[in-house]
Amino acid sequence: MGYLHSLEIDNFKSYKGKHLIGPFKRFSSIVGPNGSGKSNLMDAICFVLGEKTQNLRVRKLGDLIHGAPVGKPVANKCYVKMIFVHDDDSQVSFTRTVTSGGSEYRVDGNVVTPAQYHEHLEEINIFIKAKNFLVYQGAVESIAMRTPKERTQLFEELSRSGELANEYNKLKQEMIKAEEDAQFTMNKRRGVVQEKREAKLEKDEAERYQNLKDDLNNKNIQLYLVQLFFAEHGRQKAKEDLGNVRAELDRAQSERSEREEVVTARQKEHRKLMKELKKLENAVEEKDKEICKFKPQVATNKQELAHIESKLETAKKMHNTAAKMAETQEQNLRELEKRQSDIMEQRKACETKITAQSQEMELHLDSSQITEYNKLKSLSESQSARLTSEIESNELLGEEKKAVKALEVEVKESKHELERLTLELQELNNQISDAHGDSMESERSKRKNEAVENLKRLYPDKVFGRIVELCTPSHRKYQLAVTKVLGSNMAAIVVDTDDTAEECIGYLKEQRYLSEKFLPLNCLDVAPVNEKLRELSEPKGVKLLYDVINCPQQNVRKAIQFACNNAVVCETPEDARKMAFGRDNHRYKAVALDGTLFQQSGVISGGGAELKQKAKRWDEQGMKKLRDRRKELQDQCNSLHRNRKRELDVEMKRSAIAQIEQRLHYIEHERQKLQNSTIPRLEAEVESLRGELQMIHPEIEHKNEELARLEKKIEDLKKRKESDVDTVFADFCKKVGIRHIREYENREMRFHQEKQRELAAFDVELDKLKYEIEFLKSENRRDREKLEAEKIENLKKDKKERVKKIEEQTARLKKMEAELKSLQAEAEEKRTEVSDSEEQVVASKKEVQATDRELTSLEKKARNFEQLELRRAQKRHSLLHECKISGIELPLFAGNLEEVMVEEEPEEGESETQGTQTTKVSLVQADQIVVDYSQLKFPEKKLKEENELNKVVEKLKKEVADATANLSKIAAPNLRASERMEQVREKEAEASEECKLSSLKARKSRQAFERVKNERFRLFTEFFEPVAQKIDEIYKQLSRNGSAQAFIGAENQEEPYLDGVSYNCVAPGKRFRPMDNLSGGEKTIAALALLFAIHSRNPSPFFVLDEIDAALDNTNISKVVAYISERAQQDTQLIVISLKEEFYNKAEALVGIYPKPAPITTSGVLIFDLANFKANLQESTAE
Repeated sequence: MGYLHSLEIDNFKSYKGKHLIGPFKRFSSIVGPNGSGKSNLMDAICFVLGEKTQNLRVRKLGDLIHGAPVGKPVANKCYVKMIFVHDDDSQVSFTRTVTSGGSEYRVDGNVVTPAQYHEHLEEINIFIKAKNFLVYQGAVESIAMRTPKERTQLFEELSRSGELANEYNKLKQEMIKAEEDAQFTMNKRRGVVQEKREAKLEKDEAERYQNLKDDLNNKNIQLYLVQLFFAEHGRQKAKEDLGNVRAELDRAQSERSEREEVVTARQKEHRKLMKELKKLENAVEEKDKEICKFKPQVATNKQELAHIESKLETAKKMHNTAAKMAETQEQNLRELEKRQSDIMEQRKACETKITAQSQEMELHLDSSQITEYNKLKSLSESQSARLTSEIESNELLGEEKKAVKALEVEVKESKHELERLTLELQELNNQISDAHGDSMESERSKRKNEAVENLKRLYPDKVFGRIVELCTPSHRKYQLAVTKVLGSNMAAIVVDTDDTAEECIGYLKEQRYLSEKFLPLNCLDVAPVNEKLRELSEPKGVKLLYDVINCPQQNVRKAIQFACNNAVVCETPEDARKMAFGRDNHRYKAVALDGTLFQQSGVISGGGAELKQKAKRWDEQGMKKLRDRRKELQDQCNSLHRNRKRELDVEMKRSAIAQIEQRLHYIEHERQKLQNSTIPRLEAEVESLRGELQMIHPEIEHKNEELARLEKKIEDLKKRKESDVDTVFADFCKKVGIRHIREYENREMRFHQEKQRELAAFDVELDKLKYEIEFLKSENRRDREKLEAEKIENLKKDKKERVKKIEEQTARLKKMEAELKSLQAEAEEKRTEVSDSEEQVVASKKEVQATDRELTSLEKKARNFEQLELRRAQKRHSLLHECKISGIELPLFAGNLEEVMVEEEPEEGESETQGTQTTKVSLVQADQIVVDYSQLKFPEKKLKEENELNKVVEKLKKEVADATANLSKIAAPNLRASERMEQVREKEAEASEECKLSSLKARKSRQAFERVKNERFRLFTEFFEPVAQKIDEIYKQLSRNGSAQAFIGAENQEEPYLDGVSYNCVAPGKRFRPMDNLSGGEKTIAALALLFAIHSRNPSPFFVLDEIDAALDNTNISKVVAYISERAQQDTQLIVISLKEEFYNKAEALVGIYPKPAPITTSGVLIFDLANFKANLQESTAE
């Protein structure tokens, strides 16, 4: 079979330059570290054997050149050359080169095409498509895990039966189509035969059909003769009766004309009287309208007069109040001014007293001592005076701040109260706005509300108000339900008695108000409350509607109970429906929360936008309370605003505080100036020393001591400072006889402080009085008194004018009412005359109507006879026309049925007169035809009576119907039956020929398909069966155990290439498991068994295996190596890539691949022959 001798590689992938690899032994192993280029050597073998580019782990052929993938190719081409040695030791070389134009193929140095190249490879049993010469890295386990379909595809490629797949499918489709065509032509031929049978039956039916048709024609002639005879006889009798009726009609028309003249005269007189009455009624109506229009003006003026009187009374009260407030203001102003004057005098007296006391205290010193004291005082004044002033100012400032704080608390509380009331007022305004309480009411609503208010004012203890104002739903969710049940009663006015109701109705009519509904409590028929409804627990949430309405006034609850009438409210419409239409055989009036109402009678009405709008009226009930509360809050706010004048006291106190704080600021500034001379300098030194102390830790103790000395020095300096004053006043104190100057000054300072407080108290009181006087002067209340006085004068003037106008309107109203009564009396007299005239007209009209009824009756009779005569004529014409259309040949004395015209409907645009003329012409033509009744088989007397005629006609119609039915059972004969028979025979011959040709074509198609099918089956089975027979033996050899089993079989025995190929193995000492559940080593052994079995059927001269031992343990490796060694000695050259020593140490030769140091990956090759070592090993073992 031959073997692979060597490879020559030039610049291929990681192999830079030219490399000669070989010779290869029967069992050679390729070894080397990962990444050294072992797989590139396998790619070189695949490349030279014609493998496609995508299977060589590059994107294009040019990337196979060394350095090309990183953009640094070392040459413009590369090649791989394989030396193959045949069994007769002859050699053949296969070379594949990568050039700029693609691949170049050579066999023994001669350039060949790719197809020729593959043919030469196939001659030595190497098939690139089947890849029967190699196993890629990691492909062993995937071979075992292939699906049955994928295994079938593998065997198709190896057996080359797959090359017939396209032809197989094509011929199969052609065979199916040919068989369908043959079946179609066969069915067509059967149809033609059936058609031939039907043509023969047509001929047999023709004679029978003609006999029945003649019998039917004779019966139709008798039927039409009978009907024509009756129509002609009835037409003649109708003409005679029509003449008699027309004579009676002429008489009745003459009598009617006379009576119509009498009616016309009386109607003329009646219209004259009606015109006069209408004129009087119009005058009455105009006068009544004038009065109705004038009355509201009088009522309006009266109301305005009452309003003016009310405003006048209020204005007088306001004027008195303003006068009192002005007097009070002037009295307060005088008292404040007097108090201000008194306090100023008291302050002056206090100043005088202080001066006197001060001089009195100074008398203890003589003039020289005083001079000396003043001189010394001026020296220390810059220090002591400022300190004293600072102390006094601080004390005064504390007292003033306490007073201001008290006033601020009081003002703050007033402001908080004002803010709270303002917020509450704003909330009320929002509620009123949300409920549309402030929205402008319509004119109609205003009038209705005004009417109710007037009635309440006129009848305060009898009119209680509308129901909507007297009660409220207990919760907002019941508003729609309550609104729906109350309905029109919602706006009804509740009164105590029916008399009150009548008086109210009279008032509304008098004042021209809109009509209202009243509920008098003494007349209401109220059903008692059904207590059982209050005890209902199902459906959930059902309640008596009366119980969900709050009514504070007990005296009007009867009206609420009347409006509710034991209705119940439910949560949902479904619950309401159950309550209304069936609960304990009782029906109740029920309403749902959404407003759906179920009446006991079965009527259902739903809610809607209108109901929701109406339900909003419940929110209007609280509007009056909200408005009242708003007015109350506004009054409180006004009161609080008036109290804000207390803020004047706060402002005065704040002004005094500002002055004191300014003085303190000045004193503090002066004190700081004095202290900035020594203390700040020492404090700065202390801070500096403290900073150094923190920075220099070793000198902390030293600095602490220095700091203590400095603090002591500061204390000494302070004492020196305090003794400065004593030093200055030392001589003076000795002369005076005091220990130190502070003993004298303390007494002097206490005196001055007490006097200063007295003067400050006067100043505060004066400032307060000043602000109060200014506030009272700015508020001049005499102007308010004058405005109220002017308002009173204007109102008196308006009242006088209104009274005068009312008197004039009252007199005018009485005059108009008198004129109205006069016109009403005159109109009543005229109505009596009109009534009498109308009775006379009615009597005359009744006589005319009686005549009209007689005329109508006679005209109706005349029309009936005319229509009868016309119907008889039309019937005769219709019968003749039917005979013409149906081809019935009647016996005639004169005329021809062809002359009978068709009566057509008048076309669009053609008048009725034209249509009638056309009908008359057709009837006249029909009259020209004279029928021969001698063939009648019935006596004429029997045919003149309609009842007898109907019996005869029914009998004849039944006979005609029976004959027609018998005739309809037979299809009309085909007069061209012979021609049709000939056509059917020709079609039968054509169908037979088509059937013959299609059957022949189908048979040839099936033969061609069977030939390809058998060939495909042969190729597949010839390859598959040896593999199936051999695989169990190979699996046992690989497993080194006779109990191991391997099975491979086709799922479809007839056509195995159409379905899958199943493959299962049973490992030694284990039970059967699916291939998926085998271990990695077991899967590898199974895959190798399949590969070697396939290879044994279609052996290639060499077999390249890439790391097939990756998943094998040492035991399995030894088994596989033993088997491979045996195969290598028998019939196959094996080249194995392996990283495991247990595997490659059994090889006859090693090809070592190692990486060379270079910028890019570069591989080196070493060849080592192990045959000599094995021989020596065997000899030494034998010895």
